[in-house]
Amino acid sequence: MKDTDPREQPSPFIVFAHWFHEHSTRTSSKYPGACVLSSVGTDGVPNARFISLKVLEYPYLIFGSPLRSRKAIEIKENHNVALTFWWEDSMRQVRIQGIASETDENTSDLLFGDRKKEARVVSLVSEQGAALPSWEILRERYRTMFEELSDEKIERPDHWGGFKVEPFRFEFMEFRETRLHYRQVFSKKEGGWEMNLIQP
Repeated sequence: MKDTDPREQPSPFIVFAHWFHEHSTRTSSKYPGACVLSSVGTDGVPNARFISLKVLEYPYLIFGSPLRSRKAIEIKENHNVALTFWWEDSMRQVRIQGIASETDENTSDLLFGDRKKEARVVSLVSEQGAALPSWEILRERYRTMFEELSDEKIERPDHWGGFKVEPFRFEFMEFRETRLHYRQVFSKKEGGWEMNLIQP
């Protein structure tokens, strides 16, 4: 791939959207939105888990979550988060730092409505991250509710919503067989974005 003149860089959000579209449409990846969300734990220790990016809506990256989960509690206490994407088929990595906040009710409803029925039922019967005294009880609760709601629309519960991340830093890295990887960092400044190349 030809290196782009740093002076001719578009908005990093546009770059990310372009890379995401390429990876989604040109590779066999089943989960192109999979990424690592890192947050600051309530104990001050970093915490990370895989999530699925669902929506790109400038200037936000949006995902859904139970609002009583550990990640939701951590985000509410410290809005600083990081998202890390590793696209092996595309040989690209994107690291994003930003500020997370809850989505509005309408967006949360749309996110929940896009989930498969199985995932919506799990959101009703499971309190993500809470202690589980019996796997069998939870499995039976899931089976029963799945059957009871077979012909009904499943409404979003109050304890489930969405989060939107507004980035203030993007890092794009294109991997090279020579190990001379091409890295660009965009940092948000007053009036726009500052771009710098960094060494691999």
